[in-house]
Amino acid sequence: SFSLPERAAEGVHLVDNLYNAVLLLSIVGFIGLMAAMVFFVVRYHKDVNQEKSAYIPHNAFAETLWTVIPTIIFVGIAVWGLWAFYEREQFPEDAMVIKVTGKQWAWEFTYQKNGLEFGTLDELYVPVGRPVLLDMTSVDVIHSFYIPSFRIKRDTVPGMKSRFSFTATKKGDFAIYCAEYCGTSHSRMDGIVRVMDEKRFDQWMDRQIKEANISDPVELGLRLYQRKGCASCHSVDGSKIVGPSFKGIWQNNRKFADGSTTVANEDYIRESILMPNNKIVAGYPARMNSYQGQLSEKEIGYIVEFLKTVK
Repeated sequence: SFSLPERAAEGVHLVDNLYNAVLLLSIVGFIGLMAAMVFFVVRYHKDVNQEKSAYIPHNAFAETLWTVIPTIIFVGIAVWGLWAFYEREQFPEDAMVIKVTGKQWAWEFTYQKNGLEFGTLDELYVPVGRPVLLDMTSVDVIHSFYIPSFRIKRDTVPGMKSRFSFTATKKGDFAIYCAEYCGTSHSRMDGIVRVMDEKRFDQWMDRQIKEANISDPVELGLRLYQRKGCASCHSVDGSKIVGPSFKGIWQNNRKFADGSTTVANEDYIRESILMPNNKIVAGYPARMNSYQGQLSEKEIGYIVEFLKTVK
């Protein structure tokens, strides 16, 4: 369709065909209605036709037409849409499962292979021609996972799982958006689907699995900083985003909105992660959500080790 994004996945035609049919019906109906209005205004204008029209209380034939024809059209659209919906809800049993987690304000994608797990932030890597099943949820508010070129739009809801499957048919990069207003940085919650050939994807997976076995706590802390959405609000170079920068945080004094201060040690960092609104840094809003239940004590320790190195 000239009015829709590029097609890049199987099953896209199910959405496009229905959309184009409704669009065509709307255009024809609009033109027909406007033409009839213009005709009656011109043909029966008082200056042209001085005779008073006959009193006609009703016309059974006309009333039947304008009731039956729209009913057939609307029921047809509903049945077509329901069929397309169920066709899109068929999930292949051999599909590769990728977990999708929406959070303010980032998309986290989690992969599993050979019992190991790793994740990416705002970048979804998939192989062309292989079925993919997205297992989706949210950790804070309702988000909506939207890939226009794949005709995918599915809400992610806290405490609930939603699923969607697709098979990419074109290699390249395709945009991901959040289509549900989810807070002040909603417009920045986007991402990229990177579709590549199977060989290259398998190589990428193997490389990520290897890196997932890294045992250096600083490196693991850096990866958590990137994967858990910390980078969306906290820089490491001193620049101001939503929250205060992590540059030089370790063992330095932190001044809070109530005038109190404390040293940024391990206890303070742990409290800021689990109970972020207990101490609000001066000059910044209280917008951070708690990571209670999302990070283990070991993972919090990795983040502490990473922050020690941010000079």
